[in-house]
Amino acid sequence: MKPGMQEHGTRGAPSRRVRLLLVGGGHAHLGVLASWIAQAPQGLETCLITSDRHAIYSGLVPGWIARPTDGDPFRIDLAALATRAGVRLILASIVGLDADAREVMLDDGARVPFDLLSLATGGEVDTSSLAALGPRLLPVRPMHAFVERWPGVRAAARVTPGYRVVVVGGGAAGVELALAARQSLAGGASAPVMLLSDDPALLPGHAARAGRLARARLKAAGVELITGHAVGVPDGVHLADGRIVTAGCVITATGPRPPRWLRTSGLQLDVRGFVAVGPDLRSVSHAGIFAAGDIAGRVDNVLAHNLSRSGVHAVRAGPVLADNLRRVARDPGARLRHYRPRCHSLYLISTADRRAILSWGRLVLSGRWVQWIKDSIDRRFVARHARLGRRGEAPAWTR
Repeated sequence: MKPGMQEHGTRGAPSRRVRLLLVGGGHAHLGVLASWIAQAPQGLETCLITSDRHAIYSGLVPGWIARPTDGDPFRIDLAALATRAGVRLILASIVGLDADAREVMLDDGARVPFDLLSLATGGEVDTSSLAALGPRLLPVRPMHAFVERWPGVRAAARVTPGYRVVVVGGGAAGVELALAARQSLAGGASAPVMLLSDDPALLPGHAARAGRLARARLKAAGVELITGHAVGVPDGVHLADGRIVTAGCVITATGPRPPRWLRTSGLQLDVRGFVAVGPDLRSVSHAGIFAAGDIAGRVDNVLAHNLSRSGVHAVRAGPVLADNLRRVARDPGARLRHYRPRCHSLYLISTADRRAILSWGRLVLSGRWVQWIKDSIDRRFVARHARLGRRGEAPAWTR
């Protein structure tokens, strides 16, 4: 018999342990692991599948780029957390999902069955228009690959005449990365940095003042801002005005697109191709599957449908996801909690001059104190998970 919820016994008394797969080391799953550490779930056999032992907390990456001597404080040890949570760890990438058969396919050919599935893998960066760049292309996702490659880019930029770094994406990530790269590469044979934005309004989705502050900071830092779509060519990018700009590295910091394997998963998807979920983070087509973070698309109301793809929401959704997984494991028909996003999220955007921009709805502020708040919040988040996993020992196996 295929694993499935029909094998449960009476309410509150499952006939066997329910196999839960957590796919992806996203922020929402950090919340699940923390919940499991605080109180071990009853009747659940949990397995975490992730491509890397460490989760990268993206909020600290721009600061690391700007000032590499600060070390790399952005890594969260998933292996230690999994051990303390009593969760089996599989280091692999998911390449397929059969929602009806309740199986996920891994990059080594293995097929892993599940009773319950939770997806928090994030999205992918759409690099199709820049594919001609080949090895010059550096997507910001997956983040662990980005941080592994950046030191090499920095070293090449410092010794290669005419080396230019181009950042594609006019959102918060693009602005932060362009300014951080400029700070990192300043001095000596300073490599020029260019930011390309499709949207004339920098930082779309934020109040206009945030965009003006970001534009002023880019100008002061010497980052050239170009508006318009760009296409990759072997030596750089072809701009909308016809110019070809040579580049040693092109960083793509555009918004996420759905993972390709979702198309054949059998799950109902939203209009953009993400997993369609309701307010309880449950798939609208498959009751045993949940999704949170960038891979999920809320389809229940206008506010949720227009929800920004921010790590803030994934973090806040984590406890709700953990609670709902506990509930449905005990009783497939249980009433589940709803994740209710706030109307406005707090954004703290680093500008690589030991200052940051605070954006919250119509409120926009800037200063060193904002950067202090950002550093405090980000470092506390990583430190909290380090403490949670401190007593854990990394397992000696990956399957």
